Amino acid sequence: MLVLSGALAEMTWPAILSKRETFKEVFMDFDPLLVAKLSERKILGPCSPARSLLSEHRLRIIIENAQEVLKVIEEFGSFDNYCWGFLNSKPMVGRFRHPREVPMKTPKADAMSQDLLRRGFLGVGPTVIYAFMQAVGMANDHLVTCYRFGECCSCSSSTEAPAAAAMDGADNHSKSMVKDQEVNMICGLVECVSLEPSRARATTVLSIS
Repeated sequence: MLVLSGALAEMTWPAILSKRETFKEVFMDFDPLLVAKLSERKILGPCSPARSLLSEHRLRIIIENAQEVLKVIEEFGSFDNYCWGFLNSKPMVGRFRHPREVPMKTPKADAMSQDLLRRGFLGVGPTVIYAFMQAVGMANDHLVTCYRFGECCSCSSSTEAPAAAAMDGADNHSKSMVKDQEVNMICGLVECVSLEPSRARATTVLSIS
């Protein structure tokens, strides 16, 4: 999810999700150990499918960030342990009624962004990090009128499920890794953008890009 959220700098959520399988193939199921070893020649080669996803600059950032993720895992045990430490393992619930109320970033996102930058991560500004926090369930910013709001609140009542979701693209070695459909169930805003038009009009779809 850190990879996909970072892609928001160049793509929208619907476009990102439509290419999620290509992302997974290119970046080895988001295994940071494997991504950290990718050579620029392989990832930036003329026949590489990665070139159809993002710019060369963004692709280099993903490889470099994977190397930094490994350091975080070594220090904290897993990347999700690190992430949830900023919230004391308790998701933020926005309870907003209008799209204009939903922030692009928060003090918690600022703090996490600054710490990641200090650790050597790139392309992790507070807006990108808050999109990441929304996507993995660290921040539930569905409007209270959205059918997903209650579902995400129910998911966040579990102390184990939200923490596991943050590992999509960060720590594939953990035995508590949840399946893709479970990540989609826990996520903050990602699934809403793929709603069929009729249902989307009846609920609230928020663009994070």
